[in-house]
Amino acid sequence: MSQASRPSHLDERADIVHTPYMRTRRLRFVALVLIFVLVGIGACLLSGCGGARGETTSSRVLVVLDAGHGGRDPGAVCDDVKEADVNLAITERVAALIEADDRLDVKRTRTLDISVSLEKRIAIANDAAAALYLSVQSNACEYPEATGVVTLVSDKLDAGAPSWQFAEVLQDAVTAATGARDRGVCAQDLYLHRAEMPAALIEVGFLTNHGERTQLTDPAYQQTIAQGIYDGIVAYLEYADPSFGE
Repeated sequence: MSQASRPSHLDERADIVHTPYMRTRRLRFVALVLIFVLVGIGACLLSGCGGARGETTSSRVLVVLDAGHGGRDPGAVCDDVKEADVNLAITERVAALIEADDRLDVKRTRTLDISVSLEKRIAIANDAAAALYLSVQSNACEYPEATGVVTLVSDKLDAGAPSWQFAEVLQDAVTAATGARDRGVCAQDLYLHRAEMPAALIEVGFLTNHGERTQLTDPAYQQTIAQGIYDGIVAYLEYADPSFGE
């Protein structure tokens, strides 16, 4: 057999040793690619990547509810009634209504009688990329005859801003539900301007008025307020986005 036609022992060794080695490398490469793809998909799902502001991975619209005051700051205290407790009770009822709506999701700044800074409350909403932020509070005044519901927005916002629109819709819904005096929507120097979404603060009644204090501590009236707040939230979302819930 000539030199040109004789099989090479090096070629034979390559067939025996190198081919399985190359196959193993290819399999390892494919496995690594699959692992990276799966890890990337998992991270995307956990972080909600690609979702719009206020939408969770289930496409629910996220609302952040803030029960005003709490902990070291009880708010107004009248006849042993603490504003912080009233605010929390009403907020919990609103949260329950939102949780029952499969179009919505809810996050609360507090669920206990604890202190939460104003900055932290807004940060919770901003970090969660919420669609709406609402602080629920009770009013107090040196004039015991003062009554009614008022909704506040930051005075750093122009009239017609989304926060103003949200506040106006909310005010209408709550006064319609409760029959309370409508004190309108007002602008004040509030921390709400730090919110990256429409934000409002509703004062649901005066603890310094005996009649309203009695109502505000009544579970049935608290539920009425909560229903009005929920109705206002839904009405605004439907106005802001006609495709809401579709």
